[in-house]
Amino acid sequence: MFLILICTNSVVYSEEIKSKTIVIGGDNNFPPFEYVDKNGVFKGFNVDLIRAIAIEMGLDVEVKLEPWFKTMVNLNSNKIHAIEGMKYSEDRNLSYDFSNPYLRSSQIMFVNVDNTYIVHLQDLRGQRVAIQKNDIAIDLLNGIENVNIIEFENQERALKALITKEVDVYIGNRLTGLYNIQKSNYRKYIKMVGEEIDPKNYCIAVKKGNKEIISIFNEGLRRIKLNGTYDKIYKKWFGERINLSYEIVKKIIYGLLAGIILSLILVFNFYRWNYVLKSEVNLRTQELQKESIFKEQILDSIFSGLITLDKDEYITLVNKRALSVLRISKSNLMYKKIHDTIIKDYFPIEKIRKVLEGEKEIVNLEKNICMEEKDMIIQYNIYPINYIKEDTMGVTVTFKDITKERILRKEIMIKDKLEALGRMVASIAHEIRNPLTAIKAYVDMIPYKYENEEFRKRISKDVPLEIERLDKLITSLLNYSKPKIIQKKYFLLKEEMDNTIIFFKVFIRKMKVDLKINVKDNIYIYFHKEEFRQIIINLLLNSLESLKDVQKPIIHMEAYEEEGNVNIIISDNGCGIEKKHLERIFEPFFTTKEKGSGLGLFTSYRLIKENEGKLYVESEKKVGTKVKIQIPIKGEL
Repeated sequence: MFLILICTNSVVYSEEIKSKTIVIGGDNNFPPFEYVDKNGVFKGFNVDLIRAIAIEMGLDVEVKLEPWFKTMVNLNSNKIHAIEGMKYSEDRNLSYDFSNPYLRSSQIMFVNVDNTYIVHLQDLRGQRVAIQKNDIAIDLLNGIENVNIIEFENQERALKALITKEVDVYIGNRLTGLYNIQKSNYRKYIKMVGEEIDPKNYCIAVKKGNKEIISIFNEGLRRIKLNGTYDKIYKKWFGERINLSYEIVKKIIYGLLAGIILSLILVFNFYRWNYVLKSEVNLRTQELQKESIFKEQILDSIFSGLITLDKDEYITLVNKRALSVLRISKSNLMYKKIHDTIIKDYFPIEKIRKVLEGEKEIVNLEKNICMEEKDMIIQYNIYPINYIKEDTMGVTVTFKDITKERILRKEIMIKDKLEALGRMVASIAHEIRNPLTAIKAYVDMIPYKYENEEFRKRISKDVPLEIERLDKLITSLLNYSKPKIIQKKYFLLKEEMDNTIIFFKVFIRKMKVDLKINVKDNIYIYFHKEEFRQIIINLLLNSLESLKDVQKPIIHMEAYEEEGNVNIIISDNGCGIEKKHLERIFEPFFTTKEKGSGLGLFTSYRLIKENEGKLYVESEKKVGTKVKIQIPIKGEL
């Protein structure tokens, strides 16, 4: 009873659909599939097919042919029930349901007969391309850049635009294009190029979810194919082949002859070529082996240790320097996961994994390790290996022992600091003598002018000021010279620069230097404060020395924030640096001065780099020098 009830309901529902008029839309100018002739009669393969199905299934069908874009709008707004012919695509399948296919439909490119440069879809860049409005050809052009797409109401109008050279190429249905070309006698003006594009199934389409109508049309298609009606309709519209032109036939014959001759040559020379190819393969194999050995020798000869890992964290390469620094054999590392080796104790696995996951390289990190009861400082870098686009396929870890280099740095820093301190003493000594001379003058006059009230007021005011001045100088000198643990911190840039310039007042006055300072009061930097003072001292000493023989010496100091950095610029109009020496100014012990040590700029460069900053120097002989310090801004205070 249950099965009978279901079957009864199904028959009733089908009969309900059959009892009403089904409106089916189509393109009014898409021959030979569907079109309206000059007498207003609907004709075409699709029209005959739908009428045959209607007769077979007993349907009341009304065919309505309008411009294609309007037919699509009518289906989406439920003004028609189905479209009698639509090319299937995955995008369209999201919005429509399709019947079983009854034909294969493909697109092709049509161009003017004198066109020789358009053969493939990629040749359409920069071209004017005609398509029918709402045609599936738009999907073919989405991946091509710089295409000027021009839509027309129907394919016949698009072909006319091609003949009048309003467009450079037309993409449309192959059969419809051929039909219109023959009908309008366009053969001597238009030709097809390239292969058939995107051949897809051609089906009856309904709005998504209208399964009942689709099932009826599928049954109708099945029946007319079985009884031979479909074949008769097909032969009526597509049975006759379009005769090829003499030129095309000639090209085909020449092509076949060339193919036969080429095939004979290939067969005749097959064994000889096979021998040559084997020889080439053997030769290339030997070259690759030599190249591999050569690369391995290069990697083993570099000063830094090198370890490479694949994306699964297996070690794939280790050079000799790495084995020497880590004091381990190659067999204990190669083709093993990093967390199963001693490497995990020396380099942070979490940082390696972050680079493997796509983060940027990590450079200039340092770590203290204990190797055979001996402390060692290792500097290491982690770089991604990218094979395809941005996908990370592995990482390289490069490292070196910088223990001796660190000790040498400290020694150079101490030497440079002492040298700079000695050069400042002459300036500070004069600054100390000035207030002492004033105090001594007041003391000498006390016996003679003590009763003078104006004298007592002046001594009460001036002597404490001179003592305070002395205290400030001595405090600054002690803060610079005494050893202490240096840590980075935020401080006001202008305040620190003012405190440093105090050491050079005597030189500035003596040399009549025009010192210009343009630094805002609210700029903070994150830096080692004492190291920053040493940098400014070194740079100012260099500027003052370059101004010895200048008639109107100028030093300009400015600072400003820009693009996440604080830029500090110290420029002068001194003697400048020769171009050939600019490349070496940051080398330790390189100097062009008679009594110079060559450590000032080297130390400044190193200190700035250790504080994540950058140092730039521009100079021209007899014109002047411009030094730029760039320090990154570190978030909130």
